[in-house]
Amino acid sequence: MLEKLTKEYRAYKIVEHWKPQNEILLVKDLTNPKKKLGKLFAYLYEKTKKEYTHFPKRKDGSDPFIHPLNLVWNLRKAGVTDIISLSVALIHDLVEERVDLHKKEKNIKEDDKGIKILDEYEIETMQELEKEIKQFCKNTKLNCDFSDEMVEILKLLTRHKRDFYYRSISAIFAHKDDQIKEKAILIKLSDRIHNIQSLKSYDEAGRIYQAFKNLFILNNSKNYLIKKYGKEASSERENDLLTKMYKKCAKATYDAFSRVCDICFHKGIEDVTSMLQLAFRKFVHEKKGLWTVTKIDAKETHPLRLYQGIIRKYDARLHQEWKKFETMKKDEMNYVRKFFAEYKFSKEQLQSILDYKDSFALKEVIARMLYKRNYVILNFGCNELCSRGQICMKC
Repeated sequence: MLEKLTKEYRAYKIVEHWKPQNEILLVKDLTNPKKKLGKLFAYLYEKTKKEYTHFPKRKDGSDPFIHPLNLVWNLRKAGVTDIISLSVALIHDLVEERVDLHKKEKNIKEDDKGIKILDEYEIETMQELEKEIKQFCKNTKLNCDFSDEMVEILKLLTRHKRDFYYRSISAIFAHKDDQIKEKAILIKLSDRIHNIQSLKSYDEAGRIYQAFKNLFILNNSKNYLIKKYGKEASSERENDLLTKMYKKCAKATYDAFSRVCDICFHKGIEDVTSMLQLAFRKFVHEKKGLWTVTKIDAKETHPLRLYQGIIRKYDARLHQEWKKFETMKKDEMNYVRKFFAEYKFSKEQLQSILDYKDSFALKEVIARMLYKRNYVILNFGCNELCSRGQICMKC
């Protein structure tokens, strides 16, 4: 088609939102097995494919092997050719999946005793995998020096049962070796792109929570890009692999929040959505609340109050601070029930109002991350969130 030769189409290919692959990709679709280290990738491909036949289907019902293949596919689309990164992307979940399967087969509980057992099994599994990679390299006369780097990246990407979400992500951004750190960030962003594209089985609350996890990773990625390139340079490096993957993950997350808004809109709350949008604008322009983790003003009666503390609410869920999380949800529900009393909304519709306003606000946060060069959410980084005393020692 002639249209595909135009500058307009080339511009579209730069800004397009990536779509997931739903079919099993072959080795030749992902890399050239004849290139240096290509044999290792092909070996790990077959190994992973075989092992994933023992793992449960993904929550959306798809073949679990689709997930690691999509990670590699995203990395390739971003321009990643490094076989080490592509290989680690293939096996990024392998140790976690083995641990989960072992936990199910042995009926191990996630109490202190069970977590210790699972941690020990994880270490054994990681060591076994490392030994296998080195043995393959030796048998095929490949240089084994890179295997330590592979395992180091894999360890960063493997979430330990003893850790909460923040802790596992913080380990990536706190790593001292920038080369290993950047490869891990690239793979994690690719991971979150596919995860956020696979939310069909989730309700609205579940979709928001998954997208919020992306927001935390994106915020820390933006901080890292600013630190690396400076505030004036981070958004201009279109050919930088990390910048490209960051933007694609941000767009996928924006899409996820937008989808929640669409679902909620069609649950009978159409008459009040513009009111919620304008309340958000008032919050942004008068309170400048999107720059930091904001506190709730209990005396505020305007619906802009609904946008105070959104980050804190989902932060509490990620930290498993359930009492705080439920208290904030209850306070919001009481407010919208009283404020919109005239409409006689059902409880489900009131919840849709809350889900809509959360998704609308967080969608706009993503847009600011993308297009405001120096925009980040203050007090929402790894260091800040992992300095909250004993509670955060688990995260």
